[in-house]
Amino acid sequence: MLLSKIKIIFSNLAFFGGKNKGRNGYLKNVMDMHVLPANNSHQSGRYKQRKNRLAHFRQVLKGKKRPHREGYNGTSRKKLSIFKLTGLAAVSLSFLLLILVGGGQAILNNFSTLPFFKISEVIFSDTSTVSKEKLREASGIILHQTSLVGLNCAQVEASLNTVPWVAQAVVKRKWPSTVNISIVENVPVALLHSKKSNGAQLQYIDRKGVPFLQVGPGSDIDFPVITGLNEINEPAVREKALSEVLVFLDNVGGDNPYLPAQSVSEIHLNQNGEMVVYLVEYPFPIFFGNNNTSTKYTRLVHVLKALYKQQNGKESISQVEYIQMDYLNDKVLVAQK
Repeated sequence: MLLSKIKIIFSNLAFFGGKNKGRNGYLKNVMDMHVLPANNSHQSGRYKQRKNRLAHFRQVLKGKKRPHREGYNGTSRKKLSIFKLTGLAAVSLSFLLLILVGGGQAILNNFSTLPFFKISEVIFSDTSTVSKEKLREASGIILHQTSLVGLNCAQVEASLNTVPWVAQAVVKRKWPSTVNISIVENVPVALLHSKKSNGAQLQYIDRKGVPFLQVGPGSDIDFPVITGLNEINEPAVREKALSEVLVFLDNVGGDNPYLPAQSVSEIHLNQNGEMVVYLVEYPFPIFFGNNNTSTKYTRLVHVLKALYKQQNGKESISQVEYIQMDYLNDKVLVAQK
């Protein structure tokens, strides 16, 4: 039995066209009759299947590809593919035309009614002064009612920018139901004093000198107060004076230990736009003039550093009557009692 199987294996190898070591040529693709299956119909069918498989294997071993059949079936497949592509192009064109003639808005309206796209969360970032409840109210977004599909981000940003403490708002969608809002808050650097018909008024101003909010009861007023600016009649002089004040505020914002922003009580401007600075702990005026403010600030720091030193058991600064920063171009006058 084992011998019969070995014969069959070698016969199959011969059938594939392998070499016969006993001969100097290739075996013919024939098989002995005693190896072939019987001639009944069932065995004949099995033999044909086996023969087809063997033919396929022989082609694989020889590295040949199966011939591509061209005929009715191939042509039909090509026609079917062309038909599908044509149909897809027609549908896409129809959808585009529908959007162009106004149907796109109807589609968006239908999507906006789906509960899946209703806004369920609004995330605010970079907020410390203004409350998130106030920002959410200003945005106009109603949770579980406003749809993310029809949300107008530019309109929400414009609404948020009307909040006094908001300098800039950036609104972004996060699908399917979240809105991310990044807030840049106004940072006050001073209080602007103005005389109104109904009395004096204080307003917060930012680093650009723009008033953005009136000071109300209970508000933080621990800032330098700018006085006299709105009483300057000449617009050019007023603008130049404000620019010098902003330079001074930028310098004291560096929190130098001898002249931090918290030590400045008032910055007064006269009609000529000349600046006079008053400190919180000492009543004497410091005359800055109306130019070279940054250079004068640096000189003032050195003067105060010397005046804070103890002399005869007390600080020299307590004996100062006034300081003249523009006495000469490179000199500072310290007048003492």
